[in-house]
Amino acid sequence: MAFPQHFLDELIARSDIVDIVSSYVTLTRKGSNLFGLCPFHNEKTGSFSVSPDKQIYHCFGCKAGGSVIQFVMEMEHLSFPEAVAHLADQLHMPLPEMEHDPAYEQRRSLKERIFLANKAAARLYHQHLWQPEGKPILDYLKGRGLSDG
Repeated sequence: MAFPQHFLDELIARSDIVDIVSSYVTLTRKGSNLFGLCPFHNEKTGSFSVSPDKQIYHCFGCKAGGSVIQFVMEMEHLSFPEAVAHLADQLHMPLPEMEHDPAYEQRRSLKERIFLANKAAARLYHQHLWQPEGKPILDYLKGRGLSDG
């Protein structure tokens, strides 16, 4: 899926890499950059650097690096379009219309069908939970400390 370049530029400009990375990694300022333990490999001394001026990250240990989009892709195990959508959602930026991309429409349609199927299943389970035949399950859940409120 190809996002318009102006949309990607605005998304990156509005996504402060320090804010995004610091929600996953504890960062400490050293000079103009911030450092922390790399979230992509185990280490004892912080070799993970974030440059607020350049809006990039780099690990001197495992050589991971890139922009805020690459960071979200790695941390959340998302594809590029999913990472863009994730960031856009966090920033309350509407995604551009991608009507002319059949692959996007097909994935969107599949996700919508899966969502609707899960929603229907949840309704069915909820409905049966409050029926007489659901009492043993309801008692079990209450015994585990869950409440219906």
